Amino acid sequence: MDKKNNLPAIMGEVKSREEVLDEIKRDSDTYLKFRRLDEEFREKLIEFCMGVRGVKMTYDSFFKHILDAEVYPERLADFLSAILGRTLEVKRALRNEHRKISEKGSLVLTDIIVEFETGELADVEIQKYGYLFGGERASCYSSDMMMRQYERVRSIKGEDFTYKDLKKVYTIVIMEDSSKEFKKLPKYIHKGVWKFDTGLKLNLLQEFYFIPLDIFFQMKDNKRKTIRNELEAWLYFIGSDKPEDIRRVIQKFPKFEEMYREISTFRYDPEEAVQMFSDALRKLDENTVNYMIEELRAEIVEKDNLLEFKDGMIESRESALREKDNIIKKLEKQIVELTKKSVEGC
Repeated sequence: MDKKNNLPAIMGEVKSREEVLDEIKRDSDTYLKFRRLDEEFREKLIEFCMGVRGVKMTYDSFFKHILDAEVYPERLADFLSAILGRTLEVKRALRNEHRKISEKGSLVLTDIIVEFETGELADVEIQKYGYLFGGERASCYSSDMMMRQYERVRSIKGEDFTYKDLKKVYTIVIMEDSSKEFKKLPKYIHKGVWKFDTGLKLNLLQEFYFIPLDIFFQMKDNKRKTIRNELEAWLYFIGSDKPEDIRRVIQKFPKFEEMYREISTFRYDPEEAVQMFSDALRKLDENTVNYMIEELRAEIVEKDNLLEFKDGMIESRESALREKDNIIKKLEKQIVELTKKSVEGC
């Protein structure tokens, strides 16, 4: 076994590939689920159970287990505080099954809504692929969250309600593979707030945070494997399953060790581990299908727009030709009349 991939202090004692496969085969249902995984996921699961690889927290089942807002509100609060740049405490998770806005197909791996002790709300999404119309979609979900807060606070306050009672809402979108808009910019976090060009100051309540993990891992500083702050440590924790990144995070911020140890407990429960990897793969497969559908729709719209443009050009050309014919007919008529007058005058 390569010593550099050995993580017994964090992930527990290393097992051999044969030991892991024997444990999985002991239960026929578990082995059947394992066989249904694609080759890449089977290999990741084997290496995780061996203790030579971690798991990505972008997988919904693992994220919600380790960062459960009800069980570990302080963990989720630390993560969101690192993103928002100030210390916040999570009060509770809110149900998001009853959004007014619903989507038949989604590219979302994880979606949670939390309320802070301050009354502010945050909607956190992790996407496998960045939406083609991410800005428009984020605006809709932010507005939906704003109205949700408005209706709840107004029902509590009754006649005493004023708009001053409303708090900020944050839309946080984390992408494993970002859309083309983000790939043009060498930044791994984009904060969007409302501003006026005149310098007018108003307390507008919606803020947006977009974090492209692919850009984060490609940036020069991160290629040198430096962790400069807690946010970067969280992004490694969320987005990387590499042993060297696990070591680096713990060395810089020892508090992450507890979470890595908790993740490692799934190594010793093959049935649970296979189920969680199966759930993660199902989500990824849904994302891939929905992403392809979205791309096809965008391609169709683009082609329709091109056809409309061409049809408009053809129509404009035909209109110009008709006008040209009319002018020629008028000129021909004038020539006939002038010729007639000339003959009469002779």
